[in-house]
Formats: sequence, C-alpha cells, structure tokens
Amino acid sequence: MLARLAERRRRYYFSTRDLVLIAAVSAAGGVLSTYVGYLGNLLNSAFGVPFGAGQFMAGLHVFWFVLARAIVGRTGAGALAGVLKGLVELFTGSTHGLPIVLVSAVEGVLVDLLSLPFARPPVTAMCLAGAVSSASNVLVFQTMYFSGVSWGYVGLMVLFAAISGAVFGGYFTAGVLGVVETAGLLRPTDRSDAGSGPGRRPRPRVGRLAVTLIMAAALVGGAVYYYTQVFEPLRDGPKCSIEGKVARAYEYTPAGFGDEAVTVCAELVGQVTYVPEADYSGVPLAVILERAGADPSATSVRIIASDGYEAIFSVRDIKEHTDVILSRDQETLRVVAPGFEGAFWVRMVSRIRVE
Repeated sequence: MLARLAERRRRYYFSTRDLVLIAAVSAAGGVLSTYVGYLGNLLNSAFGVPFGAGQFMAGLHVFWFVLARAIVGRTGAGALAGVLKGLVELFTGSTHGLPIVLVSAVEGVLVDLLSLPFARPPVTAMCLAGAVSSASNVLVFQTMYFSGVSWGYVGLMVLFAAISGAVFGGYFTAGVLGVVETAGLLRPTDRSDAGSGPGRRPRPRVGRLAVTLIMAAALVGGAVYYYTQVFEPLRDGPKCSIEGKVARAYEYTPAGFGDEAVTVCAELVGQVTYVPEADYSGVPLAVILERAGADPSATSVRIIASDGYEAIFSVRDIKEHTDVILSRDQETLRVVAPGFEGAFWVRMVSRIRVE
C-alpha cells in the first residue's frame, strides 16, 4: 500500500502524451484564430455592422480548450491550453497584443472549473463550459477597454458568444471527439479516477455525427469562399488602389505624397482593442480623395482591408476631419482616425472605394 502511494507521488500530473496533445491543440487553435477572425468579419459584413455579429464565431476559439480538457481528462488542461494558445496568437501578430493571453487564459480556466466533476465531461457539461467560457471574452475585453457602449449591446454580444460557445465549444467538440475516437485516431481518456469508466469508448451517435459533419463542411465551405472571393493577397509594399466614383483612379503609395504628410496624436478606443495615445504620420484621406477627383455625387468612402474587413466613412466626415490619415504600418497601410470608434481604424488597407 505504501509503495503504491509512493509510486503515485512520483508520477507527473500530466504525462508526456498529455503535454504533447495540449501543445498541439493549443498551437492549432492559435494559428487558426486568425481564420476565425476572418469568419467573424464575413458575418459582420453580412449583418451590415462593423462588430458584434462576429461573436457568433467566438465558440471556435474555446473549442480548443474544451477539446484539450476532454482528451486529457485532468483539471488544468484547459487553463494550460488557454495560456499556450494566447501566446501563439500573441507571437503570430494578434492585433489585441498581450491582453489576448489573459483572455485565453480566463477562457481556459473557466472550462476547467465547469468540468471539475468529470474526467470526461458529458455533452451538456461541454456545452455549458463552452458557453460560459466564450461569453467571458466579451466581459473581459469590456472590463479592460470599456468605451461607453450600452450595456444592452454588451448583453447582446454576450448572448451571441454564449450561443456560439455552446454550439462550437460544446456540441461540436463532442462530435469531433466521437468521430476521431470511432475512427481509432485517438485513445479515449483512461484515468483511474474517471467517473465514466477507464478506457471506455463512447458509442457514436448517428445524429450527432451528421450534425458534426454538416458543421465541419460549413466551416470548410466558409474557408473556401473567403479565400476565393474575399481575401486579397497583401501587395508588395505599402500601397492601395483608389477607385469608384473618381475622375482618376490610381494606386496610392506614401512616396507620392511626401509633401502632404502630417503627424497626428491619437488613441485607439475600440470594443475589443485599446492602443494608448501615440503619434502617427501619414497622408490625410481628404488629400488622397482630392487627388483622385471624387465625384460630387459620392456620399461614402469604403475602406477595404486585404482580409475582407470594411469600414465606411461619409465623404463629409473625410472632408471635415483632415486628421483622419492613411499611415504606413510596416509594409502595409492603416487608417488612423482620431475621434472615431476603433472599428474605423482599418489595418492592411487594400482598396479605398468612393461610392
């Protein structure tokens, strides 16, 4: 008996297999988080809003934490996956910066807390964990960057995120686990303290399998549509095209506007991003449109990023706010819009269309 207790004490909490699985799942989640953001942009465009609708995709971020927790079967797997995924996002260029690590860690911790009674959480527990974890990202970001948005709107985003978390972070996760385990690609959780029985392989359910395959096909279809119809490869160097209702369509480059460049001091205050006050140099959008000869009938200016994200200014706002500039951001261009909500600070600008 004493020898058995001593042997248990010598065991590591996570096995090498556990750590490898957590690392692999976290890395995949961190890399694919950019694609999830693109899907969110598509939804925002479909709903005609600059933000909010994309929360329907938020569950795909917590999918990885619920998956890691279910595969490993130990408390802490979700939190560790959250930290690692956040770090991967940070070092692959997340626009949120360091706070994304905190957001992911909180999501992972919540998955662990709501899965405490189980070695292998049942579907209902996965759905609850996914819903709460996904909704937390809205609350954490609002706590960090609250910018006067109505609580009613915040509540709506929380609801969208929770629904997405239950669907993608819970039900979809259970379906994916069923598929890979039935196919023999993954050994079921085997813990001596598991309440569901050691090594027991869950029975595949035809209905859940069908729904999982349909959801997977929809995600793949969305990826194909995005990369063939929406995504524009980054141009060689900081440049974008000026088009639409203009007398002279042309390709803008900062080098052609050296004398018109100005410096503005501004801070980015968005729904999920905050950048402290800093100096930015660039060319006013008013000057860029003047060079193109915007048609007098034009009423709006659509700023289009290479990833499909869009923001729309009125022509009047562009003419009146001469401090709204197009600034160089390494080898790309970005809009700096003092006094405008963060959603208007478009990065990786590819086209400016006058309408």
